[in-house]
Order: sequence, then C-alpha cells, then structure tokens
Amino acid sequence: MRVIPRPSPNHSDRNGVPVDTIVIHSTAGGLDGALSWLCNPVSKVSAHYVIARSGDVYKLVSLSRAAWHAGRCPNFPNANSRSIGIELEQLPDQTPTQAQLDLLKRLIGQLRRHFSIRYIVGHREINPRKRDPFHLDMNRFRQELS
Repeated sequence: MRVIPRPSPNHSDRNGVPVDTIVIHSTAGGLDGALSWLCNPVSKVSAHYVIARSGDVYKLVSLSRAAWHAGRCPNFPNANSRSIGIELEQLPDQTPTQAQLDLLKRLIGQLRRHFSIRYIVGHREINPRKRDPFHLDMNRFRQELS
C-alpha cells in the first residue's frame, strides 16, 4: 500500500493516553475539498488517514499524535487521544468502494500489529450528532475483520 504524505497542522499530544480505538469517518465531500479542509489550520479538524475512492491513501497526522477527528464524545472520553481516525472519501449518497474497504481492512491490520486496538467504531457510534461513515454496516464490517 502506497501512502502519500499530506501533513495537517491539526493535532496535539496524546498526553500519555494509549491508543485502543480506530474511528472510521466519511469525508462528506470530494477528496480535494476534504484534504484542503483537514489540512487547514483554521478548520481545527484532521484525521490520521484519508482513503480516496481512487485507492490512494493519504497520511495527514503522525500516529504518535492525536488527530482532531472525533470531537467531544460524552460517552467516549479522550476520543482523540485514544484513537486513530480514518476518513473514507465519500459523499452522503455514496457507498464505500470495494477498493476503499479492502484498503481499510489492510490498514487496520497493520495498525493492529502496532497498537492494542480494542475498538473499531464508526463516528456515529461514539458521537450521536454524527451520521458517518455513510452506508457502512459497522457490525458486519467488524465481523469481516475477525
């Protein structure tokens, strides 16, 4: 898997919190606009990775840092510090492509070798104000990973 660096300034220290979660998101827009927004210091949002519909994978934030992707999650404390955020390039009416899902599974496999991942969740599962990832059955996806 080829990973394209596209650094974002929107990250902070993990403050000693161990990574135990992967949070899957949808960009809700096209790739260029999403990368521009996630790398803009004014936005104050980012992710560790973006998986494009084309099959390209972009790395925005070092895994040693907390990307600002999850927001405030009352039932999931320290969401950004304890997680790795992965965005799928996806409009609300689009389903993820098979290529995106295959890359997502491969990336998760690599991350599991380096971190003690206990949870793989969709953004909507930890933040009730969110609807992403769009058109991805998280229960079925987790079963496919097993």
